[in-house]
Amino acid sequence: MPLVFHIFSKFAAVFTVVFGMFFQINIALSAPQESPMSITYDGKVIYCSVDRVDISDQAILALNQGTPVTFVWNITIEEVNDYWLNNNIGDITIARQAIPDLISKSLIISDAKNGISQRVDSIDDAIEFLSGLNRFPILDQSLLKPGVTYSIQVHFHIQEGQFSDTWWSESMSLGTTVAEEEITLP
Repeated sequence: MPLVFHIFSKFAAVFTVVFGMFFQINIALSAPQESPMSITYDGKVIYCSVDRVDISDQAILALNQGTPVTFVWNITIEEVNDYWLNNNIGDITIARQAIPDLISKSLIISDAKNGISQRVDSIDDAIEFLSGLNRFPILDQSLLKPGVTYSIQVHFHIQEGQFSDTWWSESMSLGTTVAEEEITLP
């Protein structure tokens, strides 16, 4: 009998330690974090701002080697339903591209959707433009109902090479969810 009790007490001690570690990990994962996204509106338009996201070393290396890099932002707006699937209000794709010019040692940064571009002298300036959104207009406020909760999700991924806007390109790329926020208009 003492042998069984001895084995059981060791099992109970190990179980307590493992359970305690799991509980602490869950507490650490569920701690509130400040969202990198802010939603503002001025009575007519809803704007989305996202702080600069971290960029992989591989993307910076590609730019240094002369490969174009496209930063693709996908913003999804949904009406939140408690008992059914959410209603999709809109999807927005923002594609910003950096094309290195190895001869002049500069980069051409542009919005891949509308083609507006400018030249910058450093990769840091290009990354600043590509990796964040500053008060980007996403929706006309008149399309939303007052008192209804809406979810805004921002996904982000990087494509090496020229931007592809084909129907299969979105399903072939794995993005990272940068932020999600819910808003309710008065």
